[in-house]
Amino acid sequence: MRRMIAIIGVVLGMASASLASMITNGSFDIAGTIFVTGSGGVVTPAGTCVAGTACIFWQDTSAPAVNGKVNISSTGLPNGNIPAAIAGTDAGNISTLVNPPEIVDSTGFPPQTFLSFNNGGVTTVLLINFIPPGINGAAGCAATPPAAGQQCTPPGSLFNLQNLTASSSIVSWQFNGITSDTPGVVWSGTFTSQFNTQPFQTVLANLAANGFVSNTYSGNITLSAAAVPEPATLLMIGGGLIGLAALVRRRVAK
Repeated sequence: MRRMIAIIGVVLGMASASLASMITNGSFDIAGTIFVTGSGGVVTPAGTCVAGTACIFWQDTSAPAVNGKVNISSTGLPNGNIPAAIAGTDAGNISTLVNPPEIVDSTGFPPQTFLSFNNGGVTTVLLINFIPPGINGAAGCAATPPAAGQQCTPPGSLFNLQNLTASSSIVSWQFNGITSDTPGVVWSGTFTSQFNTQPFQTVLANLAANGFVSNTYSGNITLSAAAVPEPATLLMIGGGLIGLAALVRRRVAK
């Protein structure tokens, strides 16, 4: 009996340790430097984008900077089942997005690795499979002179650009996806990058002239269970299926 209890204890301990390495709910903040290229075979300090594609590269903010790394903030942690130990400098590995980003809007694309973790024993990997399009519209992209409140989303872009003043702007965008190890868990990331001395017209001009732009960014990533139909909706669906089955049976009987 004691031996059985000991075995059960070991199994439960292993299960607990395994579950502790996964994250399924909560939120955390990340930060670093982002490089966004045009589509002309561009060389950036964070990587080279082949001709005919556009890329998003990432760096940490250390000196010297490290490519493909992200810093995770300890602020607000632990949160949900995300442990405080997940935080730190270079606490995550963040993947380059190519031709980006893959497919904006539409129905999404096959899941691919976006963010993995180095701290806290976390084995969950965030997979990206959808990138919402920007919502500011292209009409304001050519507005002159720069002024506060002007907005712009270049055609086919995920980025929302807005002038805060005549000489400063902010860019925002979103990513969505699933996790590698827990079915039904989804994540959503909201990101911002603030240009303190440039309106978005200058940012776009630099992208055209240099082939890329870079700036620091911050992001908030939230994990949660995927939305499921309301009970009333499920009852309606179930009732409809039952009614359909009865109708089929009556027709067959005739």
